[in-house]
Amino acid sequence: MIKTLNKCKVWAVLSVLLVLTGCVPSADDSLFEKKYAANFKEMIGGEIDEAQTWITGAVVNANVKTSGKAIVSVYTLGKEERVLYARKEVNGSRSFRFAIPQNLDEHIAFEADYGDAEKVYRKMDLNLNLEQSISLDLTRPATTRAAMASSNSNPDPPSSLCGSSNSSTAGGYAGHNFGYTQFPGWTWDNLAEAIPEGENPNGKQITNYELISTGPFYLSLIYGYTGTTTPTVLGYYYYQTPGVYTDLVMVDLCEVLRYDYIDGYAKTQFQLIGESSWTDTNFDHWDGEGDDGITAKVAARQGDGIRCTFRDNKRYGGVNGIQGVRGLTFQVNVPVGYRLGFYLKAGSKQTSQVNNLKALGVPESCYNISQGLCFSGADLNTRVSKYPFRSVIKKYDGFTFMGLDDSPGGGDFDCNDVSFGLTAGNGGSLPGVLLPGVKDLDKDKYYNNDGTLTDEPKDDPIKNVIAGRDPEDNGPTTTDPNPGEGEGSGESPSTGTDLLPWTIGYEDLGMNGDFDFNDIVLKVIPTTANKAKVYLCATGGTYPAQIYYDGPNGVEDLGDAHTLLGQMVNTKGLSKAPKLIATVDWPDGYTMPTDAHRFYIVVKGEKIAVGRGPYGEPKAICVQGNWQWPKEMVSLANAYPTLSQWATNIDDPSARDWYNHPTSGNVIVP
Repeated sequence: MIKTLNKCKVWAVLSVLLVLTGCVPSADDSLFEKKYAANFKEMIGGEIDEAQTWITGAVVNANVKTSGKAIVSVYTLGKEERVLYARKEVNGSRSFRFAIPQNLDEHIAFEADYGDAEKVYRKMDLNLNLEQSISLDLTRPATTRAAMASSNSNPDPPSSLCGSSNSSTAGGYAGHNFGYTQFPGWTWDNLAEAIPEGENPNGKQITNYELISTGPFYLSLIYGYTGTTTPTVLGYYYYQTPGVYTDLVMVDLCEVLRYDYIDGYAKTQFQLIGESSWTDTNFDHWDGEGDDGITAKVAARQGDGIRCTFRDNKRYGGVNGIQGVRGLTFQVNVPVGYRLGFYLKAGSKQTSQVNNLKALGVPESCYNISQGLCFSGADLNTRVSKYPFRSVIKKYDGFTFMGLDDSPGGGDFDCNDVSFGLTAGNGGSLPGVLLPGVKDLDKDKYYNNDGTLTDEPKDDPIKNVIAGRDPEDNGPTTTDPNPGEGEGSGESPSTGTDLLPWTIGYEDLGMNGDFDFNDIVLKVIPTTANKAKVYLCATGGTYPAQIYYDGPNGVEDLGDAHTLLGQMVNTKGLSKAPKLIATVDWPDGYTMPTDAHRFYIVVKGEKIAVGRGPYGEPKAICVQGNWQWPKEMVSLANAYPTLSQWATNIDDPSARDWYNHPTSGNVIVP
């Protein structure tokens, strides 16, 4: 009896100690769990979907075939900011896994880079499944790179479609061509969406802007949709000092509308999926070869099998039938630091524009011509129907596109008559796009860095430069906690290029669930070098919290959150920059939808992590991207109105991107 009693006393003491350290469940723990679950269900207003994992991502299993060694990249398709999902070296064939957002995107892009000018592009159609698979053929058509660069589908075009363009370099144009530059098969889809026919972009697109030169770069003709074939010359202009145009220089590149061919080459061409040949196109709206009853008015264009870019894109189903487009390319060479833009010499001279250019101090030689001018810098144009702009700029999938209107006197302002893509030169980067300190002339206000308009500029204009980079230029190494959203992500030999970032918000269970998921907030950024960078972003909990990573090398202690960043940080407002606390190994096969649980915290002896499968009410939630977490004591449902739809039905397509739609003032904007 005494031994038993002693054992009981010992067990009683141990039980108290275990309860105090939180190592074993107690009646209070059980009551807490029940209350937490009940409160969470009350917050979402229903039962949790049995398939819910509380991770807003899906996994793609890709089986890829190539013609030899190639770098295969996977990224967003049809997005202004290109986000990289995966990048692998493939030599013949390879299977790999990667994560994508669980949202409404319909397609993603695959690109095989063989190390020369010819790449192979394909798209993947997505569904709502949390795990998806694809087998993809990224082999090259049976042709050589040399033949691709120099060939023209019509080697001897009629002179009526060439004019004197074959002697352009000797005839006053600076436009010596540099061959063709290839773009993805969805480029025309992107442009048709960005600058649709007959739509005024006022208030929807950037229409008043200039660029800042960072050195030579390239301009490639790519898309056009116009009803005129009158003489029209594309060129670029530049000058040194903002607002001072006395040294403005204009450089003619080439004739773009009157003729289909420049130096004997078609302005633009396209390649159908599975074919090696390239087909010529032009910008003549009327050239439809009978499609939709549209027939070319120019006799030389009738019956030649060649259509307008818009009509060819429609005829072959856009990206569903076209694997690549390419445009004749010209170099733009402007002194570094100078401001620059583009123009069309088109239509008739506008007296009001001449008077405006005189008043601005533009040299007479620039406007003492028989034609009118359409400048990308709206300040240089004449105001017609209250609109001064004749151009838009747009970035899709890492490519920068610009469009110009060919009507100096007004027209429809759709700015898609002549469109071109910009790619980096040997200097490695594109010119920065300036949203100015230049006024939005329609609103009589100034653009600022954050996209707002104010009566007076609140930013130094040079700080408004948006980095525009070639897809192959990943920029300098950075420790910015918000990379991965486009081409500014960092790269170094040790950490590689940033992939899609993910944010994990934890509840530290300090009360019966305030559900703000900001007690600890981590940002995890996997990279192409099989690493993952871990940032501590917020510490809204009051209890000490230790952060761990259970990776391929075992459990790693990443530190105490409050020691690393402080307590109650970045939950009422952004008071401190997120802190890089570790770079960990992230092997092939790891994805955030399947491995987010490897990042966990320990609070009061309890491990808190994202669930490893269908998981009832969450103690942590993992969201794709640079997520804006709720402010202190603001529940997840109050911060994100469509959360409840997703929580109760994970397949609800209207709620798949709930994390993109916070209520104003209820979240922290990193």
